[in-house]
Amino acid sequence: MAKKLKALDRLLQEGLFPEEKAARAAILAGEVYAAGQRVTGAGQLLAPDAPLHVKGQALPYVAKGGLKLEGALRDFGVDVTGRVCIDAGASTGGFTHCLVKAGAALVYAVDVGFGQLMGSLRQNPRVFNLEKTNISDEKLLSLDPPPTLGTVDLSYLSLRRGIPAFGEVLHRSGELICLVKPLFEVDDMEARRTGILPDSAYGRVLTDLIADVNALPWARAVNVTHSPVTGNTGTREFFLHVRLCPSPPAAPDLSGAVEAAVARALALSEYEKKK
Repeated sequence: MAKKLKALDRLLQEGLFPEEKAARAAILAGEVYAAGQRVTGAGQLLAPDAPLHVKGQALPYVAKGGLKLEGALRDFGVDVTGRVCIDAGASTGGFTHCLVKAGAALVYAVDVGFGQLMGSLRQNPRVFNLEKTNISDEKLLSLDPPPTLGTVDLSYLSLRRGIPAFGEVLHRSGELICLVKPLFEVDDMEARRTGILPDSAYGRVLTDLIADVNALPWARAVNVTHSPVTGNTGTREFFLHVRLCPSPPAAPDLSGAVEAAVARALALSEYEKKK
């Protein structure tokens, strides 16, 4: 795991403040956040990849989903530059915005809803808005140019159903970065009602999902990580990196990665929306 850095050092390294005095003052005023959590001291140790935000400064994306995907792209080492992507469950466009800022040549923003995508993205020439569209819609099978990278943030639908549908859209070639919402991967109706899963359930959910993905003859789960930002009610979320190809290699052992991802997710505090 990469070495943690002091909050003050990270703020200065990333150019969020011109000098140390201003950075310290912002921390003392409670204006600095790391992965949605308030930074409480200049010497507080932060993960080097925790997204930083300063109250009063604009978020780097139109929605906090961009912060989530930013962490996954970094953890998985995925280079988006020049690629054609498809973002399923685009909603307001957090993932789409992240892909555009990361250098994607084109992003198909797909959502079953209508009028949700932020206006700035609607007007972006590198974004093709496909609203009122389900991931199983046949028109997605003939996209031109075809996407090679898909990002997935599905609501109320298990990835066990979403990934096979996405595999068809990508013609079983390319890669997926899937947001795993554990509550949608379990049959426990009480957990879905309350939004609460026991800590011990996360590892089991990820392990079972990985096994189901690897059972597909054209897919392999190659990595897993935590979302650096919690869900709206403090729920822990994760990302699964899936490669698609006609004859995939043997699946890697991700047991250690699952354990590490769960530990990091459980260490997070609930995301605080900035004002």
